[in-house]
Amino acid sequence: MTQRARHLALISVIFAVVACGESPLQSLGNRSSNWINEPEVTTTTVVEVDAPRLAPSVNLRWSNDEIVAAGLDDPAAVVAGVFDRRQGDRFIQASRFEIAAAVPDMSFPANVPYGAEWVSSQLVIENSGRLSAEPTAAFGIWSAEPYTRSRSVGQMAVLRVANDPETAGELGEAGAEFSCARFAERTTDECALVSINGRDIWRLTSPSGNTFIWFEGQYRYELFGRPFVASDVLEEMAAETVSLAELNGS
Repeated sequence: MTQRARHLALISVIFAVVACGESPLQSLGNRSSNWINEPEVTTTTVVEVDAPRLAPSVNLRWSNDEIVAAGLDDPAAVVAGVFDRRQGDRFIQASRFEIAAAVPDMSFPANVPYGAEWVSSQLVIENSGRLSAEPTAAFGIWSAEPYTRSRSVGQMAVLRVANDPETAGELGEAGAEFSCARFAERTTDECALVSINGRDIWRLTSPSGNTFIWFEGQYRYELFGRPFVASDVLEEMAAETVSLAELNGS
């Protein structure tokens, strides 16, 4: 190619570039922005909702309700009827109707731990056929049907009720001392006296769980909760009770 030919070729290229616009190279840097986008950031808002801690006792299912006994208007006859079912143990399965009839003044917590669904219930009768004083009745509060799972897993709390008029009378006297050591045991790690809704309560802590003790009339109530049941839940159970007859719907 001659020098003249090379000049003509260069001039042709320049005209071709100019024909594309005033700034033919300005869009080169935009090409990547068309396919590399800013990342989308997704934000999630978490709304904290307080989990329920208590459930009303009226919703519980009582495993012994199918036991039907006649003569519920005669406490002595009820105890005798329950005793006839004994199979060697002082703790005899009994319906809540029988227990309420045998011990009309007995109470039960108005609320139970959330997740509790069942109650097992027993009257305690001595070999003589007489109602035991220590304890008189026992209730197991379960998250599953009683005895279908181990107590350490399915049983959330146990309530024992004892007929203890002597201690109740002592504590009712003016100037009576509410000693924490009165109910403490060797396994007790911590003992405290608390007042909830005007009710004096002993709170005992041990590796196996928490126990709350209080009096209503001549009866002593001992509520034991396993370690996975919060202490404040047990406090609320101890603070408010209703008569067992009310839970019967009568």
